[in-house]
Amino acid sequence: MSMGISVTDRVTQDGIDAYAELSGDFNPLHVDPAAAAASEFGGIIAHGPIALHAFFRAATASLGGDALPPGSTVAVTYRAPTRPGDAITCELPDAFGEVEAECVNQAGVTVVSIRATLSG
Repeated sequence: MSMGISVTDRVTQDGIDAYAELSGDFNPLHVDPAAAAASEFGGIIAHGPIALHAFFRAATASLGGDALPPGSTVAVTYRAPTRPGDAITCELPDAFGEVEAECVNQAGVTVVSIRATLSG
């Protein structure tokens, strides 16, 4: 039986900018340092899917594929902002069936909580 997997993603402004290009989401909170600094967040925050990326990488690595199985469901709760410079880690036990996971930053703060059903 596998011990699960841990994946860490480093968040960069270049990665955030690339995601903005890919998604078309140029919200100033993600790409405009002056506007983001004046916001309630006090600086740039990453798009939600960037914070979630470590979970998907851990799940697919644990399952041995490049995508979640058809019929899988993922429910996400964003808990704290993810910022450029953060290292987001997701530790996942054997990823099959009902899975609960958290993505945490380098300070141990949970940025995303996940409940998933990974079908097979």
